[in-house]
Amino acid sequence: MTHAIMPALPRVTATTIWCSVLALSCYGQEEPKPAMLGAMRAKSILFLGNSVTLHGPAEQLGWPHHCGMAASAPENDYVHLLAAAIEARTSAPLRISPADSEEAGTTRAANVVNVADIFERNYGTYTDERLRGQLDLKADIVVLQFGENIVRETFDPEAFASGLRTLVAGLKAHGDPHIFVTSQILGAGGPLDDIKREVCAEDPSHRVFVDLSQFGKDPANFASAEPHYTGIIVGHPGDKGMAVIADALLKAMVEHGQGTEDVSR
Repeated sequence: MTHAIMPALPRVTATTIWCSVLALSCYGQEEPKPAMLGAMRAKSILFLGNSVTLHGPAEQLGWPHHCGMAASAPENDYVHLLAAAIEARTSAPLRISPADSEEAGTTRAANVVNVADIFERNYGTYTDERLRGQLDLKADIVVLQFGENIVRETFDPEAFASGLRTLVAGLKAHGDPHIFVTSQILGAGGPLDDIKREVCAEDPSHRVFVDLSQFGKDPANFASAEPHYTGIIVGHPGDKGMAVIADALLKAMVEHGQGTEDVSR
């Protein structure tokens, strides 16, 4: 008698069962939505500024923190306040990693960098190599805050405009982020702010000038109105002032996110 040969059954293993269970558990689940502020991606952020944005501990000044001067604690500077406000709106974590020095290359993954020497005092010779690690982050949002350390007597408007255009062009070539450029916060910006406005107007879908020129008119915005510090530090924003800066930036970002149609970046 001839017996029919039955086809071999597929081998069932623990791996096969696990993959099947995993597939069933994921069935019907949507891909996680990207962190967005309106139509603007907000998964990552980069801050490039001066001591208002980041200053390392300086015992000789009576400054103990590694954050924006002169907040009473890191969580009270405008960087951390703004990041927390964005997280509250997007329900997604936002990484904040301050550079360990003013040499950005020593902390290539840092997304909070003091550029007083990297750009602000040396805008005439700026090249992208000074911020290579930060450009490579390809952040969704960039905040540029500087100008206070530029000496007015030797200020070169053409060189500053050229340096600023080089900086924003480098950022655009690395992910095309939405860039928010603050006016000078401490003191009058004058022609410096005019150049910032002009450069932002050249790419309005991705650049926003944030006017904080009225900041100095309220003495309560400065650390001198608070009990934490003395000396040169008190000329910087205190906790109230930091909140004012964060609020202005958040307002600009929310409004820009509502007005842009660029949902990819």
